[in-house]
This record gives sequence, C-alpha cells and structure tokens, in this order.
Amino acid sequence: MTAGVPPPLENLQQMTDEQIISRVRGGETRMFGELVQRYQDPVFGMALRFLGGRRDAEDAAQEVFLRVFRGLEAFKGEAKFSTWLYRITYNLCADWLRRNRRADRRVATIEEAGEVADGRVNLEEDILVSETRDKVRRALDGLDERYRSVVVLLYYQKMSYEQIAAVLELPMKTVETRLYRARKLLRESLGSGQEGGVA
Repeated sequence: MTAGVPPPLENLQQMTDEQIISRVRGGETRMFGELVQRYQDPVFGMALRFLGGRRDAEDAAQEVFLRVFRGLEAFKGEAKFSTWLYRITYNLCADWLRRNRRADRRVATIEEAGEVADGRVNLEEDILVSETRDKVRRALDGLDERYRSVVVLLYYQKMSYEQIAAVLELPMKTVETRLYRARKLLRESLGSGQEGGVA
C-alpha cells in the first residue's frame, strides 16, 4: 500500500484505536478522522449534558478533538484511549463551567439530547422514573458539580464505576460515595418539589 494512503474502509473499521493512533503518529494525519468519527457522538453528548446548550457543546467537542490531536504524541497508552478522551472532555467542560457560570445555565433536556448517541436516559426507577423531565432536569442542575458529574457519566454516558473513576481520576470508593450522596440529594430535591434543586 502506498504511504499516506488510508486503508480501505472495511479495514479501517477493524483497526483498534491504538493502531490508528500509531498511524497518525507516523504521519498519516488524515486517519485521525476515523477517531473523530468513532467518538464524536459520545463526546458531543457528554458536552451537551454538562454545558446545556447545543452551540456550546459543539464548540467544546471541536476543542476536545483539537486537544486530542495535539496531545497524541504525549498519550502514553497507560489508560484506554476512550478514557483519556473522556477525561479531556470532562476537564474542558468543567473549566468552561467555572469560567461561564450563569444563572440560566441548565442541563440539556431529554428531547435535545435524544438525538445524540450515548445520550440515552435510563435513571434509576426508584428515584426518577415517576418524575417529570423538567423536574429531573432542575434537580440535576441544582446538584453540586461533584455529584452531577458522576450522575451524568453513569446514567447518561453509560459508564461503569471503573470508567468513571478513571475519567475523573478518583478512587473507586469516592465515586461510590458521591453517587450515594447524589441519589440522596436527588430524592430529597424531587420529593420536596423544590424548583432550585439542592444547595
């Protein structure tokens, strides 16, 4: 195969992330598009959940992939590529929220994120199944970022406890504790019907 020419589509889809990264590092930068193709929906969905607005999420996703491309040489492979990617996404969103705290900031509604892959909603029945979407959104928006992040990653991004711990760079016990506390706060907020969420 001629150098610089991407492999056939069927071969490309069978390649692992690590194989593609190796090719990109070797100068085949066009192959980075395959990584974008694989992860653009979950990255956008994650940004949409954290930032609340479609335009902000699009800007964030674009910045994430720019940072990933620039940082590929420094990627050691000690964690899975997806874990590293989601950690960059979370950190960028957290930084954005700290810089742009607004009174009208909100979590994206279920309808807005429904089109996004990996943005499906499947929250615990004993907490949320009987609640309206608006109440759930307001309750999530009212959570401290420590608690909201673990809820979003577990229920909306479908991550395991192990993945959440890796993305947030937290001990597993801390993730479990935060999820326990988040569920308690959500029950209290949804049970009381408070508009402003939990302080």
